Amino acid sequence: MKRKGIVYIDGYNWYHAIFRQYPEWKWLNIQSFFEMLRSREEIVSIKMFSALILHDADAVERQRRYFSALKTLPKVRLIYGLFQPRTVTCKADCKLKYDVQEEKKTDVNMAVEMIGDAIAGVCEHMIIVTGDSDLQPAVEWIARNRPAIKLSVYIPALPAEQSMRRIDYYTTQKLPVDCNFLPLDQIKDHQLKDSIRLPGAEVKLAIRPHVWKKPGALPQV
Repeated sequence: MKRKGIVYIDGYNWYHAIFRQYPEWKWLNIQSFFEMLRSREEIVSIKMFSALILHDADAVERQRRYFSALKTLPKVRLIYGLFQPRTVTCKADCKLKYDVQEEKKTDVNMAVEMIGDAIAGVCEHMIIVTGDSDLQPAVEWIARNRPAIKLSVYIPALPAEQSMRRIDYYTTQKLPVDCNFLPLDQIKDHQLKDSIRLPGAEVKLAIRPHVWKKPGALPQV
C-alpha cells in the first residue's frame, strides 16, 4: 500500500515567493501538481491556507475565480485567515500615516491543522510548503512526538533567490525532516482548464483571468 500524505500550503508565502512574478502559473491545479510531485504516495488531502483579499476589487475577482476553481478539486480544502489593517507612518519627511493590510492567522491555522492531524494519525507523511520559520515549532513538535510521521518541507523560491535562502535548519537541529526547494519545472504543465464548470443549479463558470495568460495564449475549449 502507498504511504498516505497530506500537503499543507502557506498560500501567500508561496504566492509572493514564486507566483507574483509568474502570472501565467497562477491558475495552478495544485491537486495534480502535488500528486505528480509525490507520485509514489497517495495524497489524501491538500490544504491551502490563505485569506480573502478585501482591498483591491480586481484582485478580489481574480482570487474568487481561482478559489472557486480549486473548490471543484476533490482533495483540496481552503482554510482562511484574514487581512487586518495596520496603521504605519511614512519614513519620508511627510510622516503621513496610512493603513497597510496584513495577513493574519495563517501560521496558527497551519500549525493547528498539522498537530491535529498528527494526533489523529490520519496520514503517514506531511508535506509542508512554506519558507516561513514560524512553522518550525509545529514541525519540531511533530518530529519529536510523532516520529512515525515522515516530514518534508518544500521552500518556495525562484532559482535566482535560492542562494539567499537556508534549507539546513532542520538538519542542524538533528531532526528527521527533509527540507528542499520546491521543484518548479513542471508547474507550467499543471494548469487548470481556462474554463471550469462550477456545481450548482445554475450553469456557472470559473474563467481564468486574462492577465494570468501568456501573451498570445489561446483559451481551452
